[in-house]
Amino acid sequence: MFEVKYRDGMGRLGELQTPHGVIETPTLLPVVNPKKLTLSVNELEECGATSLITNSYLIWKEEEFRERATKEGVHGLLDWDKPIMTDSGTFQAYMYGEVEVLPEEIIEFQKKIGTDIGTMLDVFTIPKTNFSDAEKELEETDKRMKVAAEMKGEMALNGTIQGGLHMDLRSRAAKMASELDVDVHPIGGVVPLMEKYEFSSLVDIVMNVKMNLIAARPVHLFGCGHPMLFPLAALMGCDLFDSASYAKFAADDRLMFPWGTRKLADLYEMPSCSLASTGLTINEIKKMEDKERVHILAKHNLLTSFSEIRRVKQAIREGSLWELVELRSHCHPNLMKAMEKLREYREYLSKYEPMFRKRGFSVVSEKSPDRPIVHLISKRIPKSDECFVHPLFGSTPRSLSQTQPVAQLPNFEGGRTMEWNEERIVEVIDFQFGKGLGKKILGRNIECIFSEKTGRLRNINRNGRHILSLRPREGRFTLKKEGAIELHKQTKYPSNRVVVEEETAEFNKEGKSVFCQFVLDVDKDLRPMDECLIVTEKDELVAFGQLRVSPCEIEQKQRGYAVRVSEGM
Repeated sequence: MFEVKYRDGMGRLGELQTPHGVIETPTLLPVVNPKKLTLSVNELEECGATSLITNSYLIWKEEEFRERATKEGVHGLLDWDKPIMTDSGTFQAYMYGEVEVLPEEIIEFQKKIGTDIGTMLDVFTIPKTNFSDAEKELEETDKRMKVAAEMKGEMALNGTIQGGLHMDLRSRAAKMASELDVDVHPIGGVVPLMEKYEFSSLVDIVMNVKMNLIAARPVHLFGCGHPMLFPLAALMGCDLFDSASYAKFAADDRLMFPWGTRKLADLYEMPSCSLASTGLTINEIKKMEDKERVHILAKHNLLTSFSEIRRVKQAIREGSLWELVELRSHCHPNLMKAMEKLREYREYLSKYEPMFRKRGFSVVSEKSPDRPIVHLISKRIPKSDECFVHPLFGSTPRSLSQTQPVAQLPNFEGGRTMEWNEERIVEVIDFQFGKGLGKKILGRNIECIFSEKTGRLRNINRNGRHILSLRPREGRFTLKKEGAIELHKQTKYPSNRVVVEEETAEFNKEGKSVFCQFVLDVDKDLRPMDECLIVTEKDELVAFGQLRVSPCEIEQKQRGYAVRVSEGM
């Protein structure tokens, strides 16, 4: 089971349950070859690894490893008691033309050795494959996935998405895989693109898969092991990565950084803390024997990779993932092209945008205004007689200058604070709930309650009844019971509504949160962090609260909380 804990746009922090523990995503799974260990499993763990990936086909092929894995399990073979994913030999078939094992045979072997997440033997479709051949290969992959899903038993299963560079095939593959009983969805056939730095094509593939894939399952970008790609991939909703590159690059005297790759021979200064901590100089490392030098470089590469994973996770928690990706895009011209390609999907990306974040936006470049949150907010900003020019949103009512996300950009001119009067309150309500609703919800007889200590607005009463409260740090209103009743009265179904099943509505009336699987319908204009009404199919108001996922995720069968209920009716 996979549960999303935090999100920033399509980027998400999740927990994937396995028999050997929880995998916290996004994360990197270092590739381990039991025949050739560049770093020991203890060193992998010291670098930050909490789960590993190894190749079940290579274990099956070597008699010694096959016997040990059959007897001790793959965890005993690797001396690792945490989650292990196994690959199936698909990449070896791509590299060498064929493998000696049958698709059913490798599934049974992975079950036998006790892997936590096994992988089907799919057909690796290379990018240059023509449509007709790619379609035939996809049909074979789909056929094998259906058989693997029936065979998997208690083992979690990777159902790989293929289709080459044909976006309609990628979309079709994602839809077909979503209907099958698999647990994780790797995006396959992309290693040749990453090797050639064709990141724009990678964006097209990932986005077309994500737009058609069930949201309740984690996505694994197969073969993505360079830290310069982690932020971009996470922003598009990829949860898992794997890396043999940390060892392969080291064997070629190449060092990985979030900003690119450098040959050891080209370095004159110590460029990282991980290398500096060895106490060695660059020249001393260059003069080492091959085995010792490769060991040090591999450890550097893996430490750098996990450091970037942690940066990504921090960015998701604080709501700055887009800025991180924008910053990283300036490190390589092909990453900048990929960012431009991603902006072509901003209409879709804006469907996942939360209405506000914990921290302010940063303007990284002249392209910063061309981002999903700006696209979303610009549609919601009401017209006003008194405006200022916002650096991101353009002409903006001064009444919103202290309301998030308009107020989240620090140090801009023109954001002079307005007093809380009826005009400002009306425009903030219009911004939050819909144009024209401010005056309808407030009515004529309103009273503003201010704090005696701070003088700040706290509550709004209508005809003596409490309808709204202000979150001072956000400059936004939260609904109270009488306010929810009035919003319900002044809007038509399904506006501002999350529709739930009759059976579960009774729990929501008691103040219990709404889960995604019990949502029947939702207003498509709502976004995460919006205040919303919870109703039955008959439009009976049962509760109100704050939406925590996007309508897209609910439609794509996301699991977990949909609405944090503030109060039941």
